[in-house]
Amino acid sequence: MHSLLWPGGRPPAQALARLGDEALRDLEADRLADALAQDRPDRRGAVVDLLSHLPLDPATVAWRAGTSADLLASAPLCARLEGVLRSLRLLAAHRPHAFPRDVPHAARIGARVVELAAYVDAVDLLRAALAGEEVRSPALAVLRADAEREGAAPEFVALASELPRWRRTLDEVRSVNVAINVSGAMEPESAAIVGFSASPVDAGETALARLLGDGVGSRGLARLFRRQPVDWQGDGRFVAEVQALLETVAAPVERALTGFRGVHAQALQPLEDELVLLLGGARLGRRWRALGLPCCIAGPGAETRIEGAFHPILAAALARPEELVPNDCAFGAEGRVWVLTGPNRGGKTTYLRAAAAVQILGQCGLPVPARRARLCPVDAVHTHFPAPEAAIAGQGRLDEEAARVARIFDACTPRSLVLLNEVLAGTSAPEGVALAADILRGFRALGCAVIYATHLHELALRCADINASLPGPARVASLTAEAAPDGPAGQALRRPTYRIVPGLPGGASFFASQIARQHGISLEQLLQRLRERGALPEGPAPSAQGAPGGPASPGP
Repeated sequence: MHSLLWPGGRPPAQALARLGDEALRDLEADRLADALAQDRPDRRGAVVDLLSHLPLDPATVAWRAGTSADLLASAPLCARLEGVLRSLRLLAAHRPHAFPRDVPHAARIGARVVELAAYVDAVDLLRAALAGEEVRSPALAVLRADAEREGAAPEFVALASELPRWRRTLDEVRSVNVAINVSGAMEPESAAIVGFSASPVDAGETALARLLGDGVGSRGLARLFRRQPVDWQGDGRFVAEVQALLETVAAPVERALTGFRGVHAQALQPLEDELVLLLGGARLGRRWRALGLPCCIAGPGAETRIEGAFHPILAAALARPEELVPNDCAFGAEGRVWVLTGPNRGGKTTYLRAAAAVQILGQCGLPVPARRARLCPVDAVHTHFPAPEAAIAGQGRLDEEAARVARIFDACTPRSLVLLNEVLAGTSAPEGVALAADILRGFRALGCAVIYATHLHELALRCADINASLPGPARVASLTAEAAPDGPAGQALRRPTYRIVPGLPGGASFFASQIARQHGISLEQLLQRLRERGALPEGPAPSAQGAPGGPASPGP
């Protein structure tokens, strides 16, 4: 069968962007994978692997995006393909290498029959699922043609017709009837196999309950003795006799199976992880729309331009997701290296993760959490988010930050995306601004796309100087997390709007003072506490103008 992810049928040896472990952690890719593999936690690792290998070829991205568009537009098509997925799960459970070597031959024959039955079911379901008019994408159209060709092949037709007979043969032996001779002293003396039954023994009741019941039938007199796993090699002669009899029953099926050795049922298996990813993406997209949030299929672009992006993990966590604030993001002539400043808790980290989620999902060909998106593929996503201080003798937080930025810079190309969050917080503000300005000059000279979220507000004021001091293809510009007036005009209280807009920072100190008052550490509140404790006489409070955490004059 053809691949839904790779136009050539398999991943290329090159032309894949790799997300490192740091980026996967910083961007919460594990939670995104959980959302995509919602009902298949066993496939979460496979989904993470697919998310961390981004195709660079625009044709591959378009191949996937077309399939996502079909799935996003048709819930019935998704439901039919979910049925295919269930057959593929059964197929995976009976792959040949899933059974230890010591499993008896008869059990292997039975497993092969179940595997072939799951294969036939999957092909039939796939043909039915893709027969509708909803299939417009090249990938699904090619898969439909493959399924039709496979289902019409003489070998497949013969296999489908033979499978019911094989199943009836094997189903005739669901339990083995054993007679045990007992001595007059009620001691077991000998045993023999006296027959087979097409029904398993129902031994869920006690011996006394069965004796007082309305007959034994095919049910046991005592609770069933279970041994899991069965020790096929160490259970003695009696088990060996049972094995021999089961192999005798299965022998005709084994002979018939020899004519179908060329049927490679596991050739369908790669389709499972692909469907988990693509169906998970369509399910997420429909959920966003049901919550009133935007969702689209990203298109190709020479520059990345995203309108109305939001963080999908935050959307799932909010009690009222309709209150979530989407934002725009672009890397072009107006700015390719962005300095993002603004008030604490203003949405800067969320903005970084939202931009990354759109890039990763879009480059994987999945629906993206945005109103519109044009994406230029990136060859890597590098991140530096706050992390615990490294326990390296003689080094502190600044050493760790500097070393990590150096590794990122060395690994970058002009096609990379770099997301820096509160880098250089391990030094003083003046030193941090000077170091950060040099880092931005380096990224400007390289030409890669960068968002640098920081509390170093002075850095945003230096963008023009950075651009003038060193030529480069990437213009450095400023973004700010807005803080809006909260209350009557003239009051120095501001609140975050969670909107990220181009421009210089404003209102950051006002929001900091608001946080101080929320937690009771403004100067006025601290002095009041001292009065209540009798440690400060009553009287006019000292002026708080300019004091840390105190009121300040309104900003622009």
